[in-house]
Amino acid sequence: MDEGIDDITLQAAARWHTRLRAVSCTEEERAAFARWQGERPLHVRAFALAQRTSARLDDLVIDERLQALAARVSTTTTDELGAERRRWMIPFSLAAALMLAVIGWHFSAGLLIPQVATVTYETPADQRRTVTLADGSTVELDVGTRIDVRIGDARRDIDLLAGRAMFEVTHDAARPFSVLAGGTRTTALGTRFQVQSEYGHVIVTLAEGSVAVANDRGPSWTDRLRPGEQLKFDAATAAVGKQTVDVQRTTSWLRGRHVFRDTPLAEAVEEVNRYAKTKIRLGDASLAQLPVGGSYIAGDSKLIVEALAAVLPIRAADGGDEIILFRRYQ
Repeated sequence: MDEGIDDITLQAAARWHTRLRAVSCTEEERAAFARWQGERPLHVRAFALAQRTSARLDDLVIDERLQALAARVSTTTTDELGAERRRWMIPFSLAAALMLAVIGWHFSAGLLIPQVATVTYETPADQRRTVTLADGSTVELDVGTRIDVRIGDARRDIDLLAGRAMFEVTHDAARPFSVLAGGTRTTALGTRFQVQSEYGHVIVTLAEGSVAVANDRGPSWTDRLRPGEQLKFDAATAAVGKQTVDVQRTTSWLRGRHVFRDTPLAEAVEEVNRYAKTKIRLGDASLAQLPVGGSYIAGDSKLIVEALAAVLPIRAADGGDEIILFRRYQ
C-alpha cells in the first residue's frame, strides 16, 4: 500500500475506478473524473493503486457469496437506483468498501495474492535513464518519468505513472508483460514499444513485434498494433484513434535528437521544452500551425530557435527566463 495516500483519497479512487467500469457511466462523469485526476498527482497515484488492486482481485477465487455480492454491486445501473444520479455513489461506495475489505483480508492474513515487491524508478526533469529489469527486459525512461515495476512468477506488470518510456521486452510466454497507463493496458510477449502518459492522454507506439492495447475502464475494447502504428487514448472522452507514424521520428528522443517532419510549431515547441532549461513560448497564436522540419540536438533551445528563425517567418525576443516567438513581417 502506498503510505502517502490517505484513506479518503484511496476510497475516492476506488469509487471512480468502479464507476468508470460501469456500462451506465456517462460522459459527464468521465469528464468529472478527468478533472479530479488532474487536480493532484496524489489522485493519479491513488487511481493507479485502485487499478492494480482491481486487476489482482479479478484473478482471485474467493467465497461464492462474496463474488455474487461484488458482481451485484458493480453492475448496478443508475436506472435501477433511481432518477437521482448522485445516488450511484451509495452502491459504488459499497463496491469500493468491498474491494478494500478484501485487500485488508489479504494484508492481514497473508492469503490470496502472492506478495510481489514493487520497485519504483523515476527520472528528474533534466535526466534520462536506462533500467534493466529482473527479467532481462530494458526500459528507457524519458525525463520526468516514473514507473512502478512488479515482476512475479506468473506476470510482469509495470505502471507508467507519468512521462514516456520505451520498453524492450524479453520473451517469456509464461509471464505476460503489461504496461498500465491512464486506463489502458498494453500487453506484449516479446517486442519493443513506447508508451507515453501525459495531460490525460495515453499514446502507444509500436516499433517491433506485436502488442494488444485494451481499455481498463468502462466498455471493454482491445486493439492490436502492427510495427509503425500508434494508438492514442483520451481518458476524458474515452476516444481512441490509430494512425501510422514514422517510428524513427517518434522515438528520436532516445538518440538525444528532435526530428520533425511537417510538425506543427506548437507541437515542436512542446517537445523542445521537455528538455530545455530555457523554455520557448509562442507570443503569437498564428504561429502554432507553421510546419517544422529538420533534426535538432535536444536541450539547446537557443540554438534550435536560431535554426527555426532562419527558415520560418519568426523572430525571437528575450523574455528573461524564456524565449518568446513572434511573427516576423518583411
